[in-house]
Amino acid sequence: MRMFVLPCLAVCVAMAHCAAIEDPKAAAPADDKTVEKRGLHLGDYGGHDHHYHHHEHIKTVTIEKKVPVPYTVTKHVPYTVEKKIPYEVKVEVPQPYIVEKKVPVHVKEYVKVPVHVPQPYEVIKKIPIEVKVPVDKPYEVKVPVPQPYTVIKKIPYEVKVPVPQPYVVEKKVPYEVKIEVPVPRPIEVIKKVPVEEKYEVEKPYKVEVEKPYDVEVEKPYPVVVEKKVPYEVKVPVDKPYKVEVEKPYPVHIKVPVPQPYTVEKKIPYTVEIPVPYEVKVPIEKKIPVYSEVKFPVHKETPVPHKYHVEVPIFKHHHHEEHHGGYGHHY
Repeated sequence: MRMFVLPCLAVCVAMAHCAAIEDPKAAAPADDKTVEKRGLHLGDYGGHDHHYHHHEHIKTVTIEKKVPVPYTVTKHVPYTVEKKIPYEVKVEVPQPYIVEKKVPVHVKEYVKVPVHVPQPYEVIKKIPIEVKVPVDKPYEVKVPVPQPYTVIKKIPYEVKVPVPQPYVVEKKVPYEVKIEVPVPRPIEVIKKVPVEEKYEVEKPYKVEVEKPYDVEVEKPYPVVVEKKVPYEVKVPVDKPYKVEVEKPYPVHIKVPVPQPYTVEKKIPYTVEIPVPYEVKVPIEKKIPVYSEVKFPVHKETPVPHKYHVEVPIFKHHHHEEHHGGYGHHY
């Protein structure tokens, strides 16, 4: 169909172009007639001969000719497209099957490294030394005790829980059961293929439905519900009683004769420990800056070309006419 339409369009364009060219030629003779009429001039009456000089007028006619410019025509070309369709592939897997798992194991390997030991080397041995410190006699320490002194005593009491006798305990013990299942070789695979089946169905028919019937509903029956009522349980507890606290008693310590001795006193002092911390240093990075740059794009546009065509006007010779004895020369 397209091969038939394109030649028809080309013929129509050619005919229109020829008609446009022929129109200026058809209009040319009418202009010539007007030129001839305007070129007639009569002389003065009186017997004098007047000579008329005729000048040739050249008329220019411009013809616009359209030049065909090639243009792109999109053509639909059918092509094959490959489409991948996934389908199920059954692979035989033995049951049970072995799963191998890689577990990393740390193995210690001892490497002998020579260590330089200076000779002789120093051995530091710590020997405990008794330090005698003079201590004053024991002093009285007063501890405030509230009067009366309350003592909270916990009294255990028996709580009876009904337990059925004997008491059955069920314990699930897993054990391995080996069952041999015979598997035929090769294995038959049954695949269900949908098949369209057409059934002839008669016109809709009437179905007799019985009228609603009575249904007996049993009345609610009494149910015994045990309701828990909280009640107060009184436990006999003795009143707070007095607790005898022995007063401090003197303790005799044998103190030798005081002698000058060294006393080590621990004085806390600050120790600066270097702790690594993150220091953020600003780094200058080149940030790309995008700007719009205008550039010329050459686009081909069909432009009609004008051609200058000169059309000559031919000179016409007139015959001498005598009107009433007066001569007119051209």
